[in-house]
Amino acid sequence: MATSLFVPRPEEAARIADLLTPDPLFGEIAGLFLAAPRRTGKSTFLRRDLMPLLQEQGRIVLYVDLWADREVDPGKLIVTCIARALEESDGPIAKLRRNVPFSGVGALGFRVELKSAGTWEGTIPDALLLLVKATGKDVVMIVDEAQHSLISETGKNAMFALKAARDAVNQSDLEGKLYLVMTGSHRDKLAALVHDHQAPFFGASVRDFPPLGREYTAALTGHLNARLADNAKLDPDLVEAAFDRLGRRPERLNACLREMILGTEFGEAALNKLVDASIDAAREQLLSEISTLSDLQQALLRRMAEDGIEFAPFTEATRKRLGAQGKAPSKGAVQKALNALRDKGLVWRPGFGRYVLESAEVAQALRG
Repeated sequence: MATSLFVPRPEEAARIADLLTPDPLFGEIAGLFLAAPRRTGKSTFLRRDLMPLLQEQGRIVLYVDLWADREVDPGKLIVTCIARALEESDGPIAKLRRNVPFSGVGALGFRVELKSAGTWEGTIPDALLLLVKATGKDVVMIVDEAQHSLISETGKNAMFALKAARDAVNQSDLEGKLYLVMTGSHRDKLAALVHDHQAPFFGASVRDFPPLGREYTAALTGHLNARLADNAKLDPDLVEAAFDRLGRRPERLNACLREMILGTEFGEAALNKLVDASIDAAREQLLSEISTLSDLQQALLRRMAEDGIEFAPFTEATRKRLGAQGKAPSKGAVQKALNALRDKGLVWRPGFGRYVLESAEVAQALRG
């Protein structure tokens, strides 16, 4: 059985592309934020479905994965992506700059040596404004795992710069527009980019990323049944139900199917048993780790699982909910517990005074 199976999703790609319009009712000119759990085919969809469609439509597509190299500051990855786009549009930029001198260095300023257009230097808004102006085309910048930008000041500044670029381009009289697509594998983390007045994209909303649909399980079942005897073929409905229970994660479904094929039992009961075991094992592993924590640390995780991005750890109401018999722990005790959870990799801080769970799977385990 194939370790991976690509099933094109043209309808989903078209639906997202249709949102990239300045139409005030049907468009997402402020930015499109899409969240989906890890290992659900998000990045594959971006690279193999959405980006080719946008390019076919005549748009310039910039793509950067902030998890591509976690040793590199996310702000630098964003700048590198934009610099590469300038290099690829060297000809149109050279033609434009014969008549329009362009310079200016500010926050996050950078320099690009262009073969035809010569040395260019400026900021992220300068660069994207130049790109739209020189090419006369829409520019779509896709930032995968966008929440990772918040781990550094440079990354945060890059996000504010992208917002400034969006406003500069889309409020100009240029024919082309700038569209920003931000994706993330943790809804609460991605929401930190839009949640409050201190967030770079305050006012935008987070949507669910379209998951792999029934077409995937139908193709996978067909691929598998082609190698099985007639009396051993699987029902596509059975595989679809298993896929849904596993959070629509292809790798987990493949693992269960592979184990069933190599095992001594086969069929609906065997597959359901393997799915149950996979779900239980993942949950028990997390709960086992959580059980070693202090009572206050466990209470914090439960409150965060319930409250999501709205979690406010230091309010009196929250601290009363955290304490035993209504006795609220001190702010210092809460801070110490949060620091310990961050050290253990269970909690993430997107900004001062705000905390969310590091993994959406922790929230699912705590909710039962």
